[in-house]
Amino acid sequence: MAHKIILALVTATLSLAPVAASAATVEQRTTGVAFRDLDLTTEQGRAELDRRIDAAARQVCAIGETDVGTRIVTREKRQCYREARAQLDQRFARVISEGRRGEG
Repeated sequence: MAHKIILALVTATLSLAPVAASAATVEQRTTGVAFRDLDLTTEQGRAELDRRIDAAARQVCAIGETDVGTRIVTREKRQCYREARAQLDQRFARVISEGRRGEG
């Protein structure tokens, strides 16, 4: 099972859609990360954004959803999560930087 992360920054949310493809099925999950209500110049605002990013990555990569017969998180889900976090962190680092400069 392969995962691909696709990111698109829109006015108030970041959409994340990994595509899991196998010979039989294609699954696409999407979620948003709202951040316009946060003051990203404060540590508290950045901490809340980090919690939202983590929750979105976990939701999209199905972390916490049990597979039949096991509660162990698959290698594919762990890889999806790592890729999603890395891409979201990179994207939001730019948003935070712009917010600190007053451009957001």
